Amino acid sequence: MKLYRHFSASIIALGFAFCLSTLSFGQVGAMAIFDQWLDKHSDVKADLTKDPNKINDPEYLKNHPNLKAYLDAHPQTRDQLRANPSAFMQAEKAYEKNEDSAASSPAPKDDITKSELRNWNAYLDKHEDVRNDLTKDPNLINDPAYLQKRPHLRAFLEDHPNTRRELKENPKLFMSRENAYDKAEDKKGNDKK
Repeated sequence: MKLYRHFSASIIALGFAFCLSTLSFGQVGAMAIFDQWLDKHSDVKADLTKDPNKINDPEYLKNHPNLKAYLDAHPQTRDQLRANPSAFMQAEKAYEKNEDSAASSPAPKDDITKSELRNWNAYLDKHEDVRNDLTKDPNLINDPAYLQKRPHLRAFLEDHPNTRRELKENPKLFMSRENAYDKAEDKKGNDKK
């Protein structure tokens, strides 16, 4: 039984890798964002899982304006989904399965140093827009389109490879730690007054 589980997990991982191997880095990022959107819209997820071709049905889109708005805002995802709905939804299902297995893995090790937090906090103090965006959605740090529009953020991450690695590996944890660091610094500043 143990061997069967190991074999099954290997097959799932291989299938996921095969599905993603046909996608570029940007497409994987788009898949991650679409997966998050589907997680919040379970009715659409159920419909598209059952019948992926609904994505090309104007009546369905008319009845689901939130899906239409999402597709309009994400033309790359829209085009891929419409071009081959079944393959795209299979890749999304594989992505979801891999995400679920990663979630059941042990919690990530917290290797974030105080120096990294201090540097990241100083950067965010100068770029409140990035702080606000990443506080709302830490996973934006892994969105190539988001990074493309912020050369100062890309430059910071290139200059701070350890911060980049830690931030990309676990954006929620890193942003949570930065928030706690920021509050502690504010408290120190207020205590000195």
